[in-house]
Amino acid sequence: MHLRRPHRPRRTALALLAGVLAVTGTVGVGTAVAAPSLPLDGLDEAAASELVPAVTTAAGGALAGIWFEPSSASGPDSTGRLMVGTWDAALAPALSALGATPVVRDEPRRDPSAALRTLTERTATGMPASLAAFGVDERSQQLVVSEVEGAPSSPVAELLGGLDPSAVRIEKVPSAPRLQASIGGGDTITDGSKRCTAGFSATDGSAGWLITAGHCTRGSSTWYAGADQETIGSGARSAGGSTDVGAIPVTGDWTLTPTVSGTTVTGSRSAAVGTSVCLYGSTSGRSCGAVDRKDVTVNFDGQQQSGLTAVATCAKEGDSGGPYITSDGQAQGVHTGAGGTNGCTSYFTPISTALSTLGLSLKTG
Repeated sequence: MHLRRPHRPRRTALALLAGVLAVTGTVGVGTAVAAPSLPLDGLDEAAASELVPAVTTAAGGALAGIWFEPSSASGPDSTGRLMVGTWDAALAPALSALGATPVVRDEPRRDPSAALRTLTERTATGMPASLAAFGVDERSQQLVVSEVEGAPSSPVAELLGGLDPSAVRIEKVPSAPRLQASIGGGDTITDGSKRCTAGFSATDGSAGWLITAGHCTRGSSTWYAGADQETIGSGARSAGGSTDVGAIPVTGDWTLTPTVSGTTVTGSRSAAVGTSVCLYGSTSGRSCGAVDRKDVTVNFDGQQQSGLTAVATCAKEGDSGGPYITSDGQAQGVHTGAGGTNGCTSYFTPISTALSTLGLSLKTG
């Protein structure tokens, strides 16, 4: 989010654009067979994401994963197919008619959602240091459990006891994820000690609010921006529990603009797994990658955070709160933290969760 300063001495039309003004703040996988269908390689990512609600309804209880499969290198302009897994071959024609490519799974049926619910309950009061994250892989229809390399494996094995082994897959990761507010100065939004990244512009119906990460706003009231460290607002609100979102009230001297790095925010349609989104962080700048998993539970310093989305983007300290957005202006969520190799597995809280938890509406243009 960037600042526009048209006149001095009064700041009557400064633009606070969410996203660029940054704060420094195993088990084997069974086979799946694509059913015969019409050639559907020409869907762009936006069109594929628009199909998701319809194919979800059509597949019903036989749904076994939805993901985008690019026909070439992935990216905001890639085209490909929306793959829809189903346990019922009879549904293939209906899914094809909607524009999707059905994938009939011929292995024994399993329920990764049940494994996800059980593991979420078992880790609700704390997560062992060896357990980095877990979430369902749409493509394999397995609960993927990320275990830190070199850490004792017995705590994770104990947590997985009794779960259907065909529904679970363990993967090794080099390190645990980290929250990414940072301590120090910077020409970004700050509370005087933490740097984070401004997310999206929102409103409560009468006043403007700036959405960012909850671990940034907790314990902080007044926030500043710009080279002159001018006050954005005081009385920041933070979500309760483990939901990592917060919002800063914006004073009348600022004008919230519904843009992210020049892209107008037009809505909040959720991007399908496999499609591209871009993070705009105060430290990393623009970093784009494909959505990997949704409804992921992550271990941040022993605290469980659930309902996050995992993305193949790189992030650094100070990117917390930064916005994720698609190339066609669909807001996705705000950055919480990152892990994996070189911090290139990132996690965000979906914008729908942020808005409902904070009681706000997204500003769109």
